[in-house]
Amino acid sequence: MTTSSTELMDATVWELKSGSVNDYAPLVFASEEDVESGMFDTAGAPLAWAKRPQLEVFVESGKKKPKPLADVSALTPGALAMNDRAKAVLEPFLTRFGQFLAMDCAGHTRWFYNVTNLIACIDPERSTRRPSGSISKEAFFEHAVPVDASVFKDPLTAAASIYVNAAGKEALERLLAKAGITGLAFAEPGPPPKRSRPHA
Repeated sequence: MTTSSTELMDATVWELKSGSVNDYAPLVFASEEDVESGMFDTAGAPLAWAKRPQLEVFVESGKKKPKPLADVSALTPGALAMNDRAKAVLEPFLTRFGQFLAMDCAGHTRWFYNVTNLIACIDPERSTRRPSGSISKEAFFEHAVPVDASVFKDPLTAAASIYVNAAGKEALERLLAKAGITGLAFAEPGPPPKRSRPHA
């Protein structure tokens, strides 16, 4: 059985996202006004902040203490939130594809990584869509996906998703493994496959 070039190319694009909130505490914005102002827009345009926004560590209902923090924390779709250590390790590679903006969290600096490298590479005809029309499972144009190590967004999903190609994934995995950075994950684009229910 042969695999088409299209299928191969789709398999070499991953979504770059923060790790499981089951293991680590996510961060939340302290000010609803900051969120409503649009300063955290993740559509792929460069951002300029007049002030450092405040973050808080999320504590689950009924719990007194939050889960431990990872080096890369969940905050909002389409962006990554890093501590100083993760920024120091990843910035030399990631700065080519976006910008780092400083935030305050309980007296410590966290960095909002905003990807500004936009590449129109999603094939809307082959992608799966939700009833609303938004894309739920991406298919990619083979010729449009970068060959060199890259982190990028597509205009169709920029507000929600960051992508990395095969060479970029390998480069990041080497950096993560060497420094022991926690909280960054690579996922197949689209929703996870449904688990089959066990039969009696």
